[in-house]
Amino acid sequence: MISSRLYYASMMLFWVCYLLLLVMVVAYAPQGGIIVSGLTLFNDTGLVESAVTAMNSIGLSPLSQSIVFGILGGLSAGSAGLLLFSGLFFIFGEEREQREARPLAHGAVACTAAAAVLTTLVFFAGGQAGALLALELGALGGLFLTVMALTQSGVEPDAVSREAADSLDQVIADHAANHAAFSAQLASLSRHGSRS
Repeated sequence: MISSRLYYASMMLFWVCYLLLLVMVVAYAPQGGIIVSGLTLFNDTGLVESAVTAMNSIGLSPLSQSIVFGILGGLSAGSAGLLLFSGLFFIFGEEREQREARPLAHGAVACTAAAAVLTTLVFFAGGQAGALLALELGALGGLFLTVMALTQSGVEPDAVSREAADSLDQVIADHAANHAAFSAQLASLSRHGSRS
């Protein structure tokens, strides 16, 4: 159904954008933001301030904190990429591609789950709770529900593939009939040749 494909397209596009924004938050907010065309984006460090406080209380150096934020950004970027390809396969693909889209979507959930686990460990070990933890857990929950809905939806067999299968069956049947007729004529000729 076209409507179900459009629904999944809109949901997956939302989560891809959400995950990419999450990547930018963990990449630029700890550095005080980024200036693009005169606009200062991700300048408010409130989203990551509690994470920095938690890592400081654990005793992580600034380099280690950058590595943790880099891992979080990499996992979110990987999840967004897997989800994007999964959406493309599911929305524009045929029956086989729709089946192959599901493991990609599961991989996206696994990457988001790893990022959420890392964030939870850092926050709990540092005795903090903050906005970044809520964003990661929100991404995990929403993406999990979307992928579960995708998994439970049936794969749509394409009309073109059904027509191709029917025409292939017809070609095979015609070929078998022609082969049987040729074999019968050859047997008849061989009998006449043996009699004479």
